Amino acid sequence: MRSRTAALSVAILLIAAACTAATPSLPATLAPTATVEPAATATATVEPSLRPTLAPPSASPVPYAQIVRDHIAALMGIGLRVEGTDGERQGAAYIASTLEGYGYQPETLPFTAVDYYGNTVNSQNVVAVNSGRSSREIIVGAHYDSTAGGPGADDNASGVAMMLEMAQLLEGRSTPYTIRFVAFGAEEGGMVGSTAFVNQMSASERANTVGFVNLDSIVAGDFMYAYADEALPALRDWALAWAAGRSLDLGTIRNVDLGGPAGVGSGDYAPFTRAGIPFVYFEATDWSLGGQDGYTQVDPAYGNHGELRHTSYDTLAYVDALFPGRVDAHLNTVAVVLLGLLTEFE
Repeated sequence: MRSRTAALSVAILLIAAACTAATPSLPATLAPTATVEPAATATATVEPSLRPTLAPPSASPVPYAQIVRDHIAALMGIGLRVEGTDGERQGAAYIASTLEGYGYQPETLPFTAVDYYGNTVNSQNVVAVNSGRSSREIIVGAHYDSTAGGPGADDNASGVAMMLEMAQLLEGRSTPYTIRFVAFGAEEGGMVGSTAFVNQMSASERANTVGFVNLDSIVAGDFMYAYADEALPALRDWALAWAAGRSLDLGTIRNVDLGGPAGVGSGDYAPFTRAGIPFVYFEATDWSLGGQDGYTQVDPAYGNHGELRHTSYDTLAYVDALFPGRVDAHLNTVAVVLLGLLTEFE
C-alpha cells in the first residue's frame, strides 16, 4: 500500500485467461523528465552494515522469479482490482483457484466494513493453511486490491505473487510452525481486510500467532528493506542475518516511521501490531530520496516524482525497461529470505 496520504485526498478465473489478457500500456516515455542530482546519502538511521546496494542486471534468470512474474502478469491481466468491484472479486477468485491447484483447501471469507473514506465496503479475504510441526502459526499476508490510479504490479500484485510462490513451495512440506496464507481485500481503503481478519481472531488465536509477514510493493523500489516494531524485532533480525549470510541485499530502518493517518498505519502490518503480534514487513523503496521517508521509490525523474505505486507507471514493463534485472533480483532476495524464515525460524 504505502498510501500514507489516502485519508487526505465469481466464478473461478481461469489462469490461462488471466495471463493472456491485455496488459496496461507503457507510459509514453521512459526517458527522465528532468535532470536530477545524484541521490543523497542514506539517512543515519540506515545501518551501514545492512545498507543494500543496487543490484546489477542479472545475466540469466534467477531462481523463483519466473513463477512470481507469471502470477503478477495474471493479476495485471484482470485489470484494476479496486475494493468492492468485480475486478477485486476476480482477483480473489484467481488466488483461491491457484491455491486449490496447489493442493490447498482455501476459504474465501466475505466481510463488510467501512473504509477510512466512510464508504461501506463488501470484500473478501482468501485464506489457506499449511500445517506444521507446531500448531503455533506464522501468518503470511499480502493485499490483492489496487487503487483506481494504476494497475498495481508492484502494489501489490508483487506481494500476492510472492505469497502464492511460498504456498506452492511449502505445500505438504514440514515446517516448524503452521503457515497461514492470507490474501487481504480492501487494503487501499485503510487495511479494511486485514483489520477484519485480526478483529475476528480470538485472544487465544492471537496468542498462538508467532508473527505476521507483510509483503507489499517488493519489486519497483531501488532497495529491499525489512521493517519491524523495535519492541518485537525477532522476525526482522532473523531475516537480516539470514540475508547477510548469503550476501543478499536486504536493509532496514531502525525505529521506522511508516507514516499513515494517526492510529491507522500504512499497511496490513498495522492491525497485527496493534494486536500485539510481531511483524516483519518487506518493501522495496529508497529512503535516501525525496523527504527520506520511504515515499519516493526511485529517482524522481521517473514515474510520478519517483513514485510508481498508485500510478499508471506501476507495471512490470516500465520497471523492466528502466531498471533491467531489478524485478528478478528483488523477487529472488525476498523468496530466499522468506523461504528460509518459514522453514528454519524457531
